[in-house]
Amino acid sequence: MNEDTVSSHEELLGDSTFVMKDLRKKEDGGRVRVTSELHLYRGKGWKVNSGGSTDASLSAVSPMQSPLIRFDSEFHASSFSLSKDKRTVTCVAADGRGMAYGNVGFTKGVHYWEVKLEKAEIGSVYIGVAEKPESTSGGFETQPRLNRWLGWGFVNFRATYSAGVERVYGAHCHAGDTVGVLLDCDAGRISYFFDGVKYGEHILNDLGCAFENVSPFGFNADGCGSGGAGQGAPSGVDGGRNSRYSANGAVRPKAMWPVIGLRHPGDRVTLSGKFMTSYGIDALTVMKNSLAVDEILCAYEKEYMPRIPAQLKVPPSIGLSMPPWFVKESLQEYNRWRSGRWLRTATRGSGQYRLSSYGLDVDLDTSPFACAAACASLGLPVALLCGDRVDVKRSSGRILELQEEAVVLGAYQGRLFYRLVSQKSEGGSLMEGGGRAWFWDESETVEGGLQLIGEGTGRSVVLPKLNRFNPVCGGLKVVYNGGAVVRSDLEIFDGSENLGNIPMGTIIPAEDIIERRLNSCGVARYLINHEPVGRGWISGRIRGGKEESIVEVIPFVSDSDGDDENGGDGKTQPEYLTPEESANEWYKNYVAVGGTETSMSESFGIESLDEFQAMLSAGKIQGLNDIDSDSLLASVYGKLVDVLPHLSEGVECSFNDCATVLASASQKGQVQSISNSIDANVHEVVSESLLHVIDRLPSTKSLMARIAMLRALNRRAQVALPWLPMRLSQEGSCILGGLHGFGASLERAGRTWDSNSTNKWAQVTSIASRFRSCRELFFTGTKRTFVEGVMDATTTPTPLSNDEYELPRDVRTLRVNRLKARRAMTSNDSNLKRKHSVFSQMQREMRGWSGATLRRGFVAKGHGGQKRAFKVKLVGEGVNDYSGPYREVFTDSMQEVTDLDDTGRSSLGVLEPTANNQAGVGEGRDLFMFARPSDSSSIFSEANLKLDLLSNEEVDLMKSFSSIAHKKNESAREIEEALLYLGRLAGTACRHGIPVDLPLPLGMVWKRLTEESLDMKETLKEIDVLASRRLQDGDDHDAALVIEELLSTQRRLLNSFAEGLSSVVPVELLSIFTGEQLRDIMCGNPDVDVEMLRRVTEYEGYKNDDDVVSRFWEVLREMTTSERKLFLQFVWARNRLPLKESDFDAPFKIQKDTKFIQENGDYPLPSASTCFFSLTLPEYPDKETLKRKLLFAIENVTTMESDYVTNDVEVGEGWRGL
Repeated sequence: MNEDTVSSHEELLGDSTFVMKDLRKKEDGGRVRVTSELHLYRGKGWKVNSGGSTDASLSAVSPMQSPLIRFDSEFHASSFSLSKDKRTVTCVAADGRGMAYGNVGFTKGVHYWEVKLEKAEIGSVYIGVAEKPESTSGGFETQPRLNRWLGWGFVNFRATYSAGVERVYGAHCHAGDTVGVLLDCDAGRISYFFDGVKYGEHILNDLGCAFENVSPFGFNADGCGSGGAGQGAPSGVDGGRNSRYSANGAVRPKAMWPVIGLRHPGDRVTLSGKFMTSYGIDALTVMKNSLAVDEILCAYEKEYMPRIPAQLKVPPSIGLSMPPWFVKESLQEYNRWRSGRWLRTATRGSGQYRLSSYGLDVDLDTSPFACAAACASLGLPVALLCGDRVDVKRSSGRILELQEEAVVLGAYQGRLFYRLVSQKSEGGSLMEGGGRAWFWDESETVEGGLQLIGEGTGRSVVLPKLNRFNPVCGGLKVVYNGGAVVRSDLEIFDGSENLGNIPMGTIIPAEDIIERRLNSCGVARYLINHEPVGRGWISGRIRGGKEESIVEVIPFVSDSDGDDENGGDGKTQPEYLTPEESANEWYKNYVAVGGTETSMSESFGIESLDEFQAMLSAGKIQGLNDIDSDSLLASVYGKLVDVLPHLSEGVECSFNDCATVLASASQKGQVQSISNSIDANVHEVVSESLLHVIDRLPSTKSLMARIAMLRALNRRAQVALPWLPMRLSQEGSCILGGLHGFGASLERAGRTWDSNSTNKWAQVTSIASRFRSCRELFFTGTKRTFVEGVMDATTTPTPLSNDEYELPRDVRTLRVNRLKARRAMTSNDSNLKRKHSVFSQMQREMRGWSGATLRRGFVAKGHGGQKRAFKVKLVGEGVNDYSGPYREVFTDSMQEVTDLDDTGRSSLGVLEPTANNQAGVGEGRDLFMFARPSDSSSIFSEANLKLDLLSNEEVDLMKSFSSIAHKKNESAREIEEALLYLGRLAGTACRHGIPVDLPLPLGMVWKRLTEESLDMKETLKEIDVLASRRLQDGDDHDAALVIEELLSTQRRLLNSFAEGLSSVVPVELLSIFTGEQLRDIMCGNPDVDVEMLRRVTEYEGYKNDDDVVSRFWEVLREMTTSERKLFLQFVWARNRLPLKESDFDAPFKIQKDTKFIQENGDYPLPSASTCFFSLTLPEYPDKETLKRKLLFAIENVTTMESDYVTNDVEVGEGWRGL
């Protein structure tokens, strides 16, 4: 069996030779002949539709795999030995440090490869990139000495490079672990990924940026290349951050080569077969894309120009005229979306920061044929299709001790991609990089490495095995002197049992050979069932040294007479040389058993550009202009993405689901097939959004065409947003007649923008103004991804501790005495409340902290992936902060600022109930506004102020600048300081994914923060409906002054809240959201959605259909909203759920309580672990007992469950009297 037969790649060779006219040999003066050879490696191809198939799913296959990275046989230290396949390097001599270079170098693009540590001592393996050094003699005759570690690399919890700079970085690595290297040549960054096992748990961790300013083209000027995502990593330029950069004044192109450094004899590493590469996105393409997005926005601006009052009402004859290239692109997006075949997702090689690079995001082919071809390359017996869930038993050459669950996504370059959705551990790997898409290799799919959960969508159709897994041969002959060792597992490690030895000269017949596979180190192994040893694995070659053959393949000889025992020509099986050939055979059987999916109705097909243009024109909702119509569709589509289960991120929602819901909402009945993923709640959400236009909706087909156009716009915007300005410095300048002066924008220093401002002040049109006018055309997911990327890039770097399981020194500890705070909040003394509340304690402790301190986002190991800026010490409670106490102090603080005393007044004097809240009338009866100072000093409170005596210009100026024309007093200063801290606290919670219960008015707060145009009457109605009615009468002069004073004071206090917010989150970017979107992002879902919580729940000791589990969900549904919030705080230390399932950091776990019933027959109370979002539930006999016990626990809990026994001093401090 030839090696070329089983390889997934083929090598193309070419050479040329010519004689140099003017060169002579040194020895004899003869002519010099130059011969060059060219080796090209590519994946083996397959002729599509060779069998005459006309199925569209077979018409295109994803690109073939890139050739693997191997070691350069001519560029490594003399103390190193390379394997025959050039994938493994071993240190064989004690000559100190040495280097081995890869066979390919990179000058552009984004590249990711993985290195498996087979044998290694701590600190003896160096993994990184380097330039190739020149020869010490300066000529071509001698090879440079490779006896030291060069370039930039990672050495076991250290990031180091040849200039001698070193810092604590990453994680401790041991033999068997895998380290991934991400080289972003375009951004000049090197990052690492860790895949290993620690204390029995499978750890997947993106270690972040190790080096920045490593640009291959040498553009290493100060600040260039980091993009804010450098995380404080050292500059990769020799000399460190403080010296002159080598490229300042000179550009020196360079190529980066993968390198491995070893030090001790016996150290061995292998380049994994998991490798991804991309040419990247060049700057010119990015700039053209940004201008293209602006061109699309200009088309909307021509149709609808809100800054020119005369054109606020657009004549019906004026329609939306999109650029022809964009209409064509939208049609392509429509057909692509309608096919339901492609799924875009980030991968392990995409890195932590999505804004930094999109180079290794991939479009997965989800068609059954592509998935079957990828499964065939893995040697699976059945095809795993998109959406199938599997139990994962193996990873990177290890057998996992704890169960993992993954969902199949699709195929790319012949590889089957998946995403982990569940880990039976508490390490938080899914939030630290492990939740990104990745692919399997054949070593991970052996002997039940993947087990399908349920029936799957492949209908159990058998997938033919490739010849390289099921070789046609005459048997194996043992030729090694020591015989062939039979082991119990494909991998060769300590857990692999030695079953025996087959002596030299033994012939293993073909019927005893079950399959052939490569293990994680690239070693060919054969699974045999040979007596008397039994079933086990043997290797084809010796590992290391000269790699002598252990077995030889006996060629297959067919019986030409055709009278062998199997009949025919002796071949008992058809040949499948490529995965596509196997998939083609599988697909025929799959179609035969009815495996083809039901496609959309033919009425949704659009063939021509003219037809699509007509659909776009017809897709506008009657009575709305184009921008309002498309904004409504974008909002509906965004809600569908939030509530429907989907596999991808951002703008993905299946065509079938979207069309089904829209047709149902419009009651057109245009879609016959109803998706199983749609429940009544989804239809209710969409119907509610479209209720006011339900009788004016166009056809579903035209609506889908319009949404496809919005998808095309958002796909471009995902890349363009980091390059588009949100507000120009010249916008609104007094030079152009604006009200901003030369300083800060008055929209931010006063938040005075309203719908009349367009008439009073000149507004210069720009990219930023167009973007804000069209902000609702962009999906919420698109904008959230952008802002979250900016927040990640502006995170304060946190140097690691020398112990990877200890919090770094820069993460401060915040001491909070909740026991004292609770006694203070139950008293009637307002001074005690304002002194000892959790909010006040935190405000005093953090008084001197800078915004940079709160912008930290450190994720500690074993803390469930929770980002944090500080550590919380709960005095007297004996609780370790594994993220539960951290979330708890935010929840407690927000509850305290909205707490009311017996008289209905604010306990802390930070927020006070609105008039509607106090009177229980109007809308928003649960809202709070900023507490007003006792002695108002607004300009409207002047006794002799007569608005009717002032000119219109004077009134406009006074209203515009009233918020900064207040006099200061002590009462106002205290409130402003408290609101500034409240803003910082809310911003920190938003950064770290903790929704806060902050019921502030939409118009007065959230819309002002997003700089939306406001209707002051609606704003007033939201907080005081009675005052709004009095104002409409127009006769009450005193009431008008009181209302203006109220609004002016609230605008001024909003400045303090916004100032605190701006020290933690980028408030300059909030204008891309609407007020509702910003409120939802910061405050989460005000209702505890029980069904969504149930969908993200895992069970340990129970099953989904157990009686006690069913009773538990019934009890939770029957609870009031306040009781549900108490329950959520009991199990998760927060009282609001995220908006959608993909925002959950970890699944909710319900564990069976193994405690025995007490002697009196009573059952124990349920307990919870807030750090890990889990509930320990006893098996109660009936619903009433469960409800009584659960309500008692959530209503009477005063402290968290103790992790350790506190000493008497700490207990005394916690319970000390006030």
